[in-house]
Order: sequence, then structure tokens, then C-alpha cells
Amino acid sequence: MKKYVLGLGTLAMVGSLFLTHPGEVSAQENHAPRSEVGTYGMSLLASGELEGRMTPYIQGVPKSGNIAQHYTAKSTVAIGLFDKSNLVVKLPDEFKYVALQDEFKRAIKGSITYPTGMGAATHEYTAGDITIYADRIVLKNPRASYIFGAKFTADLSIDYGAILDKYPNIPIDENPSGYSFVAVLTEDAMIDCNLIGSKEGRWISEETAAIRK
Repeated sequence: MKKYVLGLGTLAMVGSLFLTHPGEVSAQENHAPRSEVGTYGMSLLASGELEGRMTPYIQGVPKSGNIAQHYTAKSTVAIGLFDKSNLVVKLPDEFKYVALQDEFKRAIKGSITYPTGMGAATHEYTAGDITIYADRIVLKNPRASYIFGAKFTADLSIDYGAILDKYPNIPIDENPSGYSFVAVLTEDAMIDCNLIGSKEGRWISEETAAIRK
């Protein structure tokens, strides 16, 4: 995927394309390869925020061992037409052994609210949307459309306690500084620019031990 650094004049020009020539946009979509249809996205003054809460795991205690996260990505000025994107959540290194278990994908529940061009819609993530790596979770989002600004909000829950119930010997080391999580909305577009700012959000847990004896 190529990235371009564009000025505000270019942003305005692309904006006029969406606003004043809808017929031309449709014509381009009809003649473009299917994999490239509607992959246009630029944003200005982008920001991201991640909040969370960790409930440490205590063996034998129901609903313990849970991470709840709320992520928000905003762009004050943004243009997008059927943008494809992923929500990527970077996991602390201490959780790598839990993440490698086959059951980890089923331990993840969540949803994302995204712009449609005529308001907003909410999508519940399914197992088919989720890809797991040792250091991160990648969640595939529905296509989004927006003009004059965009906002995405996601809520995730990771029930790592359910995995520890089954595999109690999996280690999760303590971290005296707290566990560090990072979330970012990454766009897969022919034009993909955050002209100013970043959609990355960071959160460090107050809890320093994911497992309590």
C-alpha cells in the first residue's frame, strides 16, 4: 500500500470530487478492479484514545480474569468512500502464551460503531473477523464512508480467565509498571493519509498482576 503526503489543497480537491461529481465517482467504481473499489481515505487532525479496566484472575472465582477496553478514533476533517480498515490491538508481552492458545479467539468479544455516510452503524465482531498473533489482535471492520470528519468507537472484552481455568499453568508474569496496551485503526486504501496526528491510543493498567494467588 502506497502512502502519499498531501497538502490541504489536495484535500480540498478530493473533497470536491466527492461532493460535486458523484456520477464520476460511480463511473470510476464501475471500471475499477473489484479489490480497489471505493478505497479512498484521507484525514486531518487524527486522534486516538484507549481506556481500559483489568479484573485479575483468581482461580475458582467466576468472571475473574477479564480485560475490558474502549477505543475511540477521530478525524476532524476526513474524506472516505467505502474505506476498508482493521482495528489492531497490541498485547503486552506477558500475554503471549495466553494468546497462542486456540481458545483465545473465542475469548474475545466486541463491537465497533463506524460511519456509513448517512449516519453510523454498529457491527458485532465474529470469529471470522478476528486474526490472532502472539503480540496482537487484528479485527476486520466493515467498510466505512464519511465526509467532513469521522469517528469510530470500539468496545472489546478479553476473557483470559476462561483460558486459565482450562490451562492453569500458563504463566502471565507480573509487571510492576502495569500492562501496556496499544490500539490503532489502520486503513487499507489506495490513498491513506493521516496528514496531522495519529489514531493510536495507549492504555496502561493499574493492575500489576494479571493473576492473583
